[in-house]
Amino acid sequence: MTSTPEGTAPPADRTGGSLGAHSVIYLVGTALQGLGVLLVLPFATRVLGAVEFGRVATGLVVVQMVGTIAAAGLPQVVLREHHRGEEGPRVARALAGTMVLLALALGVVGLALALVLSATGHADLGQWVLLVVAAVALTTVVAGQTLMRARLQPWGFLALAVLATVGAQLAGLLAARSEPTSGRYLTAYAAVVVVAAVVALVLGRPLPPTVERERVRAGIRLAAPLLPQAAAMLGLLSGDVLLARVLVGESGAGRYQVALQLGNMPFVLAVALFNAWGPLVLSHPIGSRWAWTARTGTALTTVVAAGAAGVALLGPWLVAVMADHRFDHVSMVGALGVICTVSVSYMLYQGSSLAVLDAERTGRLAWAALAALAVLVVLALWLAPGTGATGGIVGIAIAKAVGYVVLMALTTWFARTHSALRWPPRVVLVSAAGVALALAGAVLPLTGAAAWARLLLALLVAGGAAAVAPRIVRTLRG
Repeated sequence: MTSTPEGTAPPADRTGGSLGAHSVIYLVGTALQGLGVLLVLPFATRVLGAVEFGRVATGLVVVQMVGTIAAAGLPQVVLREHHRGEEGPRVARALAGTMVLLALALGVVGLALALVLSATGHADLGQWVLLVVAAVALTTVVAGQTLMRARLQPWGFLALAVLATVGAQLAGLLAARSEPTSGRYLTAYAAVVVVAAVVALVLGRPLPPTVERERVRAGIRLAAPLLPQAAAMLGLLSGDVLLARVLVGESGAGRYQVALQLGNMPFVLAVALFNAWGPLVLSHPIGSRWAWTARTGTALTTVVAAGAAGVALLGPWLVAVMADHRFDHVSMVGALGVICTVSVSYMLYQGSSLAVLDAERTGRLAWAALAALAVLVVLALWLAPGTGATGGIVGIAIAKAVGYVVLMALTTWFARTHSALRWPPRVVLVSAAGVALALAGAVLPLTGAAAWARLLLALLVAGGAAAVAPRIVRTLRG
């Protein structure tokens, strides 16, 4: 078996444009994917109301969680293997095919479980089937997106992302206009995700795992610790919505979901930056890889911190656009500001996780994610039942933010132990400033002089970001 040196992509990967040009397009596309859902959100909350929207939010979280389990931690391994030798792209396609097969197998199990629960009167068979089908289809979409990402083909990734997110949500909204129920919404959503899965198969062209038996087996062994890690990460990402439903009711879950979608705007920015940055890190020459990662990662964290501060400070106006007077705006703004801080921790975590993955210490990632999820659950159970400023959905948001701090701290420690990655001290200052301003956005009153203070701070953040932008661009180009 011949191969090119580690960290060097095959020539075919570089056709059609430079890595830099691809990353810019990919960055814009990923940001549009995540933020595009916000175009549907203000209409969905008004059409469905707090209770029905809470049911939809819970159903979509279940779809994401099942889809993550079906993926079995393989997306990260697909990206890594694609850049390892001449056979890398073929191995990546075989691993993507493994993802699709695992999704189908889990779908069969899910349908069997649905029949049993329905027969005993513990589940609505129609809605359960919708969620299982959507989860299998979404996993197939993720397999296709992972191949697009590994190949540095942002337009294919964008097509799948928009169809499976904005397109599916918009279809659900249009269907619910004639019958404003969660079942109607989820039926249309699942139908479009299935269409997106077919497109993913056509674009990605996954292969059966048998075409590269040895490397697929090795990839599965490497991915095995990533399965609990991926499940825990999804629990951190969306499990708080399920906790909100249990702890503060369906109406509270609906309010929390709106705050979460808005607070996730800087989080989406962090994911978009990582999707463009991650392949560049793993294809960078090994001798300077981690010094380059620390330098560029600090610049990207600065961008994310500024975004987190800006969104949190503008929280009252964003909430007013997304939800009407039937939703409690005060608690939503507080939760939004706290959730914004998650993006800063997550940006640092992403950089550190690349170093841990490259060192093949994936078990460490699983332990970090599970510990962070445990912190989230314990804190949410403690804080959410309270009635003060840290109770209700704000308490759940605090639990989420602390969980991500634990995730970032443990993963950074593991990266320092097992790799040459060393974050510079200035990344701490940048992160602390962004978090402090975001928390100010969470606690400042919504009216009077405090509203003007919010606007002034937001303008200062925008001015500071503009001032350092040229330096950040020079760092990323270097």
